[in-house]
Amino acid sequence: MNNKRLTQFIKKLQAKVSNSKSIEVVTECLDKAIAYPHQLKYRHTPLYLGMIAAIVTSIGYWFYLDTQGQFYRYANSDLLIFALCLLTLFSCIFTVFQRQKRLAMLSNLIRDETLKHLYNMTDCGTTFLNHVEHKFVDFNRGNYSQNIEWGKEIDFNSELGLMRASVVYHHYVNKRTETYQESDGKGGSRTRTRTVYDHYYRQGVIFPAVNQTSHLVMSNTRLPKHWQQHFMPASREFEKKFYLQTDSEFNAAKFLEPAVVVACEQLANKLDDLTIEFAYDGSMLINQKNTNLLNPPMDYDISSPEKFKQELLNETSLFTVNRIFGFVNQIIKHSASPLH
Repeated sequence: MNNKRLTQFIKKLQAKVSNSKSIEVVTECLDKAIAYPHQLKYRHTPLYLGMIAAIVTSIGYWFYLDTQGQFYRYANSDLLIFALCLLTLFSCIFTVFQRQKRLAMLSNLIRDETLKHLYNMTDCGTTFLNHVEHKFVDFNRGNYSQNIEWGKEIDFNSELGLMRASVVYHHYVNKRTETYQESDGKGGSRTRTRTVYDHYYRQGVIFPAVNQTSHLVMSNTRLPKHWQQHFMPASREFEKKFYLQTDSEFNAAKFLEPAVVVACEQLANKLDDLTIEFAYDGSMLINQKNTNLLNPPMDYDISSPEKFKQELLNETSLFTVNRIFGFVNQIIKHSASPLH
Protein backbone atom coordinates (compact mmCIF):
# COMPACT_ATOMS: atom_id res chain seq x y z
CA MET A 1 0.00 0.00 0.00
CA ASN A 2 2.89 2.38 0.80
CA ASN A 3 4.38 1.80 -2.66
CA LYS A 4 1.06 2.47 -4.37
CA ARG A 5 0.44 5.67 -2.40
CA LEU A 6 3.99 6.86 -3.15
CA THR A 7 3.49 6.32 -6.89
CA GLN A 8 0.27 8.35 -6.81
CA PHE A 9 1.98 11.10 -4.79
CA ILE A 10 4.89 11.27 -7.27
CA LYS A 11 2.47 11.59 -10.21
CA LYS A 12 0.68 14.48 -8.48
CA LEU A 13 3.94 16.30 -7.83
CA GLN A 14 5.11 15.77 -11.42
CA ALA A 15 1.87 17.19 -12.81
CA LYS A 16 2.12 20.27 -10.58
CA VAL A 17 5.84 20.98 -11.07
CA SER A 18 5.84 20.48 -14.86
CA ASN A 19 6.02 23.88 -16.59
CA SER A 20 5.59 25.68 -13.27
CA LYS A 21 4.99 29.41 -13.52
CA SER A 22 6.98 30.48 -10.46
CA ILE A 23 9.48 29.29 -7.88
CA GLU A 24 6.67 29.33 -5.30
CA VAL A 25 4.98 26.42 -7.09
CA VAL A 26 8.17 24.36 -6.86
CA THR A 27 8.82 25.20 -3.20
CA GLU A 28 5.22 24.32 -2.36
CA CYS A 29 5.73 20.88 -3.92
CA LEU A 30 8.97 20.44 -1.98
CA ASP A 31 7.15 21.37 1.22
CA LYS A 32 4.50 18.75 0.44
CA ALA A 33 7.26 16.19 -0.04
CA ILE A 34 8.77 17.18 3.32
CA ALA A 35 5.36 16.85 4.97
CA TYR A 36 4.66 13.45 3.39
CA PRO A 37 3.89 11.09 6.31
CA HIS A 38 6.10 8.25 5.06
CA GLN A 39 9.58 7.97 3.61
CA LEU A 40 9.82 8.92 -0.05
CA LYS A 41 11.42 5.59 -0.82
CA TYR A 42 9.93 2.46 -2.26
CA ARG A 43 9.96 -0.71 -0.20
CA HIS A 44 11.66 -3.33 -2.35
CA THR A 45 11.82 -6.16 0.22
CA PRO A 46 9.09 -8.31 -1.44
CA LEU A 47 10.82 -7.88 -4.80
CA TYR A 48 14.21 -8.83 -3.40
CA LEU A 49 12.65 -11.91 -1.79
CA GLY A 50 11.05 -12.75 -5.14
CA MET A 51 14.45 -12.50 -6.88
CA ILE A 52 16.10 -14.75 -4.31
CA ALA A 53 13.25 -17.26 -4.53
CA ALA A 54 13.47 -17.35 -8.34
CA ILE A 55 17.26 -17.86 -8.29
CA VAL A 56 17.15 -20.52 -5.53
CA THR A 57 14.27 -22.36 -7.22
CA SER A 58 15.96 -22.46 -10.63
CA ILE A 59 19.29 -23.64 -9.16
CA GLY A 60 17.60 -26.21 -6.93
CA TYR A 61 15.52 -27.56 -9.78
CA TRP A 62 18.64 -27.76 -11.97
CA PHE A 63 20.37 -29.93 -9.38
CA TYR A 64 17.20 -32.04 -9.03
CA LEU A 65 17.17 -32.71 -12.79
CA ASP A 66 20.87 -33.51 -12.69
CA THR A 67 20.13 -36.39 -10.29
CA GLN A 68 17.74 -37.94 -12.82
CA GLY A 69 20.62 -39.34 -14.85
CA GLN A 70 22.16 -38.56 -18.21
CA PHE A 71 19.38 -40.23 -20.15
CA TYR A 72 16.66 -38.01 -18.69
CA ARG A 73 14.88 -35.91 -21.33
CA TYR A 74 13.60 -32.47 -20.42
CA ALA A 75 9.82 -32.21 -20.44
CA ASN A 76 7.79 -29.10 -21.28
CA SER A 77 6.98 -28.76 -17.58
CA ASP A 78 10.69 -28.48 -16.76
CA LEU A 79 11.18 -25.71 -19.29
CA LEU A 80 8.07 -23.96 -17.97
CA ILE A 81 9.51 -23.90 -14.43
CA PHE A 82 12.77 -22.34 -15.67
CA ALA A 83 10.83 -19.83 -17.77
CA LEU A 84 8.68 -18.83 -14.78
CA CYS A 85 11.81 -18.37 -12.62
CA LEU A 86 13.42 -16.16 -15.27
CA LEU A 87 10.22 -14.19 -15.78
CA THR A 88 9.89 -13.60 -12.04
CA LEU A 89 13.54 -12.52 -11.75
CA PHE A 90 13.43 -10.08 -14.66
CA SER A 91 10.03 -8.76 -13.63
CA CYS A 92 11.31 -7.94 -10.14
CA ILE A 93 14.47 -6.31 -11.50
CA PHE A 94 12.45 -4.24 -13.99
CA THR A 95 10.06 -3.05 -11.28
CA VAL A 96 12.94 -1.95 -9.02
CA PHE A 97 14.56 0.01 -11.85
CA GLN A 98 11.24 1.57 -12.86
CA ARG A 99 10.62 2.78 -9.31
CA GLN A 100 14.12 4.24 -9.02
CA LYS A 101 13.71 5.89 -12.41
CA ARG A 102 10.41 7.44 -11.32
CA LEU A 103 12.08 9.06 -8.30
CA ALA A 104 15.06 10.21 -10.41
CA MET A 105 12.80 11.77 -13.03
CA LEU A 106 10.89 13.71 -10.39
CA SER A 107 14.14 14.88 -8.76
CA ASN A 108 15.53 16.06 -12.11
CA LEU A 109 12.27 17.80 -12.98
CA ILE A 110 12.23 19.69 -9.68
CA ARG A 111 15.92 20.57 -10.11
CA ASP A 112 15.40 21.89 -13.66
CA GLU A 113 12.31 23.90 -12.75
CA THR A 114 14.02 25.38 -9.67
CA LEU A 115 17.07 26.47 -11.65
CA LYS A 116 14.83 27.83 -14.41
CA HIS A 117 13.19 30.20 -11.95
CA LEU A 118 16.29 31.07 -9.91
CA TYR A 119 18.19 32.14 -13.04
CA ASN A 120 15.18 33.35 -15.07
CA MET A 121 16.11 30.81 -17.75
CA THR A 122 14.70 31.11 -21.28
CA ASP A 123 15.60 29.65 -24.69
CA CYS A 124 18.02 31.54 -26.95
CA GLY A 125 16.65 32.51 -30.33
CA THR A 126 17.83 30.79 -33.51
CA THR A 127 19.10 34.08 -34.96
CA PHE A 128 21.30 34.66 -31.92
CA LEU A 129 22.74 31.13 -32.05
CA ASN A 130 23.48 31.38 -35.78
CA HIS A 131 25.21 34.71 -35.23
CA VAL A 132 27.49 33.65 -32.35
CA GLU A 133 28.37 30.41 -34.14
CA HIS A 134 30.28 32.48 -36.71
CA LYS A 135 31.47 35.20 -34.32
CA PHE A 136 33.79 33.26 -32.00
CA VAL A 137 37.00 31.52 -33.02
CA ASP A 138 36.47 28.68 -30.53
CA PHE A 139 33.38 27.53 -32.43
CA ASN A 140 35.54 26.81 -35.49
CA ARG A 141 36.76 23.52 -34.02
CA GLY A 142 36.14 20.44 -36.12
CA ASN A 143 37.24 19.76 -39.70
CA TYR A 144 33.90 18.21 -40.68
CA SER A 145 31.08 20.06 -38.92
CA GLN A 146 30.40 22.62 -36.19
CA ASN A 147 27.05 23.38 -34.64
CA ILE A 148 25.61 25.15 -31.61
CA GLU A 149 22.68 22.87 -30.88
CA TRP A 150 20.90 24.96 -28.23
CA GLY A 151 21.29 27.87 -25.86
CA LYS A 152 19.68 29.16 -22.67
CA GLU A 153 19.64 32.75 -21.45
CA ILE A 154 20.20 33.20 -17.72
CA ASP A 155 20.47 36.14 -15.32
CA PHE A 156 23.91 37.15 -14.06
CA ASN A 157 24.38 39.51 -11.10
CA SER A 158 27.57 41.25 -12.22
CA GLU A 159 29.61 44.15 -10.86
CA LEU A 160 27.91 46.20 -13.58
CA GLY A 161 24.41 45.20 -12.44
CA LEU A 162 22.00 42.54 -13.67
CA MET A 163 23.16 41.08 -16.98
CA ARG A 164 21.84 38.38 -19.32
CA ALA A 165 24.32 35.64 -20.23
CA SER A 166 23.79 32.68 -22.55
CA VAL A 167 24.79 29.07 -21.91
CA VAL A 168 25.36 27.31 -25.24
CA TYR A 169 25.88 23.67 -26.21
CA HIS A 170 28.56 23.24 -28.87
CA HIS A 171 28.93 20.03 -30.91
CA TYR A 172 31.70 19.56 -33.46
CA VAL A 173 32.98 16.61 -35.50
CA ASN A 174 36.46 15.71 -36.73
CA LYS A 175 36.72 13.49 -39.79
CA ARG A 176 39.76 11.27 -40.20
CA THR A 177 40.90 8.19 -42.11
CA GLU A 178 42.47 5.22 -40.36
CA THR A 179 44.02 2.01 -41.67
CA TYR A 180 43.43 -1.49 -40.32
CA GLN A 181 44.35 -5.06 -41.18
CA GLU A 182 41.88 -7.78 -42.14
CA SER A 183 42.24 -11.38 -43.25
CA ASP A 184 42.46 -11.98 -46.99
CA GLY A 185 41.02 -15.50 -46.59
CA LYS A 186 44.27 -17.13 -47.72
CA GLY A 187 46.15 -17.05 -44.45
CA GLY A 188 47.48 -13.57 -45.01
CA SER A 189 46.18 -10.05 -44.39
CA ARG A 190 45.42 -6.93 -46.37
CA THR A 191 45.34 -3.26 -45.44
CA ARG A 192 42.02 -1.43 -45.52
CA THR A 193 41.06 2.19 -44.81
CA ARG A 194 37.91 3.55 -43.27
CA THR A 195 36.52 6.98 -42.45
CA VAL A 196 36.01 7.74 -38.76
CA TYR A 197 33.95 10.59 -37.32
CA ASP A 198 34.95 11.75 -33.83
CA HIS A 199 32.24 13.67 -31.97
CA TYR A 200 33.07 16.29 -29.32
CA TYR A 201 30.81 18.34 -27.06
CA ARG A 202 31.41 21.55 -25.10
CA GLN A 203 29.32 24.00 -23.11
CA GLY A 204 30.17 27.63 -22.68
CA VAL A 205 28.77 30.92 -21.43
CA ILE A 206 28.50 34.01 -23.64
CA PHE A 207 28.45 37.47 -22.03
CA PRO A 208 27.81 40.90 -23.52
CA ALA A 209 30.79 43.30 -23.46
CA VAL A 210 32.11 43.81 -19.91
CA ASN A 211 35.04 46.10 -20.80
CA GLN A 212 36.78 47.56 -23.84
CA THR A 213 38.69 44.35 -24.70
CA SER A 214 38.09 42.73 -28.12
CA HIS A 215 39.83 40.53 -30.71
CA LEU A 216 41.51 38.29 -28.15
CA VAL A 217 41.58 34.48 -27.73
CA MET A 218 43.21 32.54 -24.88
CA SER A 219 42.83 28.78 -25.14
CA ASN A 220 44.28 25.65 -23.53
CA THR A 221 44.49 24.06 -26.99
CA ARG A 222 45.80 25.53 -30.22
CA LEU A 223 42.91 26.94 -32.29
CA PRO A 224 42.77 27.93 -35.97
CA LYS A 225 44.75 31.14 -36.49
CA HIS A 226 42.41 34.10 -36.71
CA TRP A 227 44.53 37.02 -35.52
CA GLN A 228 48.21 37.28 -36.28
CA GLN A 229 49.59 39.07 -33.23
CA HIS A 230 50.98 37.07 -30.34
CA PHE A 231 51.44 38.27 -26.77
CA MET A 232 52.34 36.47 -23.56
CA PRO A 233 52.42 38.00 -20.05
CA ALA A 234 55.43 37.46 -17.80
CA SER A 235 53.99 34.33 -16.16
CA ARG A 236 55.39 30.85 -16.72
CA GLU A 237 52.12 29.35 -15.44
CA PHE A 238 50.06 31.33 -17.96
CA GLU A 239 52.45 30.41 -20.76
CA LYS A 240 52.04 26.70 -19.93
CA LYS A 241 48.25 26.87 -19.89
CA PHE A 242 47.28 29.17 -22.77
CA TYR A 243 47.83 29.79 -26.45
CA LEU A 244 47.06 33.43 -27.16
CA GLN A 245 46.23 35.32 -30.34
CA THR A 246 45.09 38.91 -30.77
CA ASP A 247 44.92 41.76 -33.28
CA SER A 248 46.81 44.09 -30.93
CA GLU A 249 49.60 43.24 -28.52
CA PHE A 250 49.00 46.57 -26.79
CA ASN A 251 45.32 45.80 -26.09
CA ALA A 252 46.19 42.28 -24.89
CA ALA A 253 48.83 43.67 -22.53
CA LYS A 254 46.36 46.27 -21.28
CA PHE A 255 43.80 43.59 -20.45
CA LEU A 256 46.18 41.04 -18.93
CA GLU A 257 47.03 42.85 -15.71
CA PRO A 258 48.63 40.65 -13.02
CA ALA A 259 45.32 40.14 -11.18
CA VAL A 260 43.58 39.11 -14.41
CA VAL A 261 46.42 36.74 -15.33
CA VAL A 262 46.10 35.02 -11.93
CA ALA A 263 42.31 34.76 -12.37
CA CYS A 264 42.77 33.13 -15.80
CA GLU A 265 45.28 30.65 -14.38
CA GLN A 266 42.94 29.74 -11.51
CA LEU A 267 39.99 29.20 -13.84
CA ALA A 268 42.14 27.00 -16.11
CA ASN A 269 42.97 24.85 -13.07
CA LYS A 270 39.26 24.22 -12.49
CA LEU A 271 37.84 23.91 -16.02
CA ASP A 272 39.00 21.41 -18.63
CA ASP A 273 40.12 22.59 -22.10
CA LEU A 274 39.26 26.21 -21.32
CA THR A 275 38.87 29.02 -23.85
CA ILE A 276 38.47 32.68 -22.88
CA GLU A 277 37.62 34.75 -25.95
CA PHE A 278 36.63 38.34 -26.72
CA ALA A 279 34.98 38.77 -30.12
CA TYR A 280 35.28 41.78 -32.41
CA ASP A 281 32.34 43.50 -30.67
CA GLY A 282 33.67 42.88 -27.14
CA SER A 283 31.25 40.08 -26.27
CA MET A 284 32.97 37.31 -24.33
CA LEU A 285 32.85 33.51 -24.54
CA ILE A 286 34.08 31.16 -21.83
CA ASN A 287 33.94 27.65 -23.27
CA GLN A 288 34.99 24.32 -21.75
CA LYS A 289 34.38 20.54 -21.78
CA ASN A 290 31.89 20.08 -18.94
CA THR A 291 28.49 19.53 -20.58
CA ASN A 292 26.43 19.55 -17.38
CA LEU A 293 26.42 23.27 -16.69
CA LEU A 294 22.63 23.48 -16.42
CA ASN A 295 21.96 19.98 -15.04
CA PRO A 296 24.61 19.49 -12.37
CA PRO A 297 24.70 16.33 -10.24
CA MET A 298 23.06 16.79 -6.84
CA ASP A 299 24.13 15.35 -3.50
CA TYR A 300 20.49 14.75 -2.56
CA ASP A 301 17.25 13.89 -4.32
CA ILE A 302 13.53 13.88 -3.54
CA SER A 303 13.93 10.87 -1.23
CA SER A 304 15.61 13.33 1.20
CA PRO A 305 13.27 16.27 0.51
CA GLU A 306 14.44 18.66 3.23
CA LYS A 307 18.12 18.43 2.28
CA PHE A 308 17.19 18.44 -1.40
CA LYS A 309 15.27 21.70 -0.97
CA GLN A 310 18.13 23.30 0.93
CA GLU A 311 20.63 22.25 -1.74
CA LEU A 312 18.45 23.57 -4.56
CA LEU A 313 17.62 26.94 -3.04
CA ASN A 314 21.10 27.95 -1.92
CA GLU A 315 21.65 29.50 -5.39
CA THR A 316 24.99 27.74 -5.79
CA SER A 317 23.58 24.65 -7.51
CA LEU A 318 25.10 25.69 -10.84
CA PHE A 319 28.56 25.62 -9.32
CA THR A 320 30.48 25.67 -12.62
CA VAL A 321 28.36 28.51 -14.00
CA ASN A 322 28.79 30.44 -10.75
CA ARG A 323 32.54 29.82 -10.90
CA ILE A 324 32.52 31.40 -14.37
CA PHE A 325 30.39 34.27 -13.06
CA GLY A 326 32.94 34.86 -10.31
CA PHE A 327 35.74 34.97 -12.87
CA VAL A 328 33.86 37.52 -15.00
CA ASN A 329 33.28 39.71 -11.96
CA GLN A 330 37.02 39.59 -11.27
CA ILE A 331 37.67 40.75 -14.82
CA ILE A 332 35.20 43.64 -14.42
CA LYS A 333 36.71 44.61 -11.08
CA HIS A 334 40.36 44.54 -12.22
CA SER A 335 39.88 45.70 -15.79
CA ALA A 336 42.09 48.59 -16.89
CA SER A 337 39.51 49.48 -19.54
CA PRO A 338 36.08 49.32 -17.86
CA LEU A 339 32.95 49.57 -19.97
CA HIS A 340 31.54 52.48 -17.98
